[in-house]
Amino acid sequence: MDLEAPKFVTDLLPENLKPYALYMLGGAACLGLVILLMIVMAVLRFLFGGSEQKPELPNLEENLDEYPDLKSSTGDRQLRIEGVPVRLRLIVLAPAGSASEIDVDELPEVLDKILPGLGEIYKRDKPRVKVWPTQTSYKGFANFFHRNVQTGSADGEETRWATIAGRVKLGTFQIMLGMALQSIKPNSVGKRTVDSHEWASVLRVRVKD
Repeated sequence: MDLEAPKFVTDLLPENLKPYALYMLGGAACLGLVILLMIVMAVLRFLFGGSEQKPELPNLEENLDEYPDLKSSTGDRQLRIEGVPVRLRLIVLAPAGSASEIDVDELPEVLDKILPGLGEIYKRDKPRVKVWPTQTSYKGFANFFHRNVQTGSADGEETRWATIAGRVKLGTFQIMLGMALQSIKPNSVGKRTVDSHEWASVLRVRVKD
């Protein structure tokens, strides 16, 4: 038995197209199905989100072994971490949320508020300064900092490097701060993570002996 298009469809067509009514009806049904599928996919994408590709983060690795040798120290003040004399070689800053702005030109003043005398150490040692993307957790930032700032030594192994990272909170101003410090002789300080009130208990600025 041959299939035929419904009579009401055939009656709508001109005489020369009536023999093709069934084919035209099938084509229209396929087109309608495609349009329906496109609408369903658009609704699902709107409701559940698409699989958008995340933007690639910049390479934030710092290889401390590639840093040039220390120059002779000047000035009468000395930075220490847990009693070990060190020089300031790297500072990493990151906004702590959208409200914190970072002005590198004001860094000496900020460092002095964290620890009196640290701004002078910064001006004397002239460390590298890097600004990283916004961070929301100081522990997450510290882990990220310690992972990307590479000393060339295994954990627990004595090295001339020490790293410290955490949160700085001065009133309503808040940023994340990381430092790489270098000593003359190998030390066992390793990696330190601190909250805003702990910087002055780990770091000291002293007058040289």
